Amino acid sequence: MRSGPSVGRWWPWLLSLCALSPAWADTAQDWLERMNVALAEKSYDGTFFHMRDGRSESLRIVHRVRDGDVCERLMSLDGTGREFIRRGEELRYYLPEKGLVLVERRERETGLLPSFPSLKAASTELYDFGEVRRVRLMGRDTRLVTVEPRDEFRYGYRVWIDARTHMPLKSELHDGRGAVLEQLMFANLAVFKEIPDHLFEPPASAKGLTTLHGAGRSAEGRMAIQRWRVRALPKGFRMIHQFEQALPGAEEPVAHLVFSDGLASVSVFIGERLPARSAKEVALERRLGASTTYSTEIAGHQIVVVGEVPPDTARFIASQLQAARQ
Repeated sequence: MRSGPSVGRWWPWLLSLCALSPAWADTAQDWLERMNVALAEKSYDGTFFHMRDGRSESLRIVHRVRDGDVCERLMSLDGTGREFIRRGEELRYYLPEKGLVLVERRERETGLLPSFPSLKAASTELYDFGEVRRVRLMGRDTRLVTVEPRDEFRYGYRVWIDARTHMPLKSELHDGRGAVLEQLMFANLAVFKEIPDHLFEPPASAKGLTTLHGAGRSAEGRMAIQRWRVRALPKGFRMIHQFEQALPGAEEPVAHLVFSDGLASVSVFIGERLPARSAKEVALERRLGASTTYSTEIAGHQIVVVGEVPPDTARFIASQLQAARQ
């Protein structure tokens, strides 16, 4: 009797077939999840370029995780002197050009790096995740992940993720036509086991600055927030935070509402009542890279919408705000 083919003879071929099969391949969602875990849990130090509207700013990010505690520092290296230092839930903005240090509370899971998509609530109903491509970048083996929106209310992403460390080396935000609106690219990025304390000390420029603390969540503040509601939102967006916040130049704390679809986020600031003569003077729309700022007036209050979303999205959200008590 003739024996069948040897299993050992066919084993390499079967392995190669499985490696090529989509069922065995890592998905875009897998790589994005690894990236976000690396950003949150690793300690690293890097410099990067943030480019938008033909302008480039160089910055340095230092991130440390020690016994579950997170410290983070973001520094502008181009002369403005702006710095952001986060220790746990406390975030300090050092703004020497304004003579201010702004102190506020921030959720622990919210980092300082911009333009990297998170998948906490993202859905395939809102975005298409492309096939993962293997490419070389900065001499490293990386995976290129693409995320495309299914409607006009959000932008698309391209992210290059280091295959060894799972850290992002480059990201792009682009509009519906594929035009790049904003780009972030690391010049160098290193992962460390330990980062010293002195890298999170206040900058020398902080001396003499006025410290302004964000408002607490008082009963009056909660009532002020509850006086506002949203009739409708673009598909997939939902409110994820609402609180009071002190802002430079504002005489009173403002209500701050945050909406997200899991990747894109939008902040809505609701200010104090405006004098009648200035109500028509607050209208403003500005786009800088992927960031949109839209200002209007509703029920005598100044409304400012800010987010990395198309202008139509900001206008729509503003139009759906309503004072619950007239």
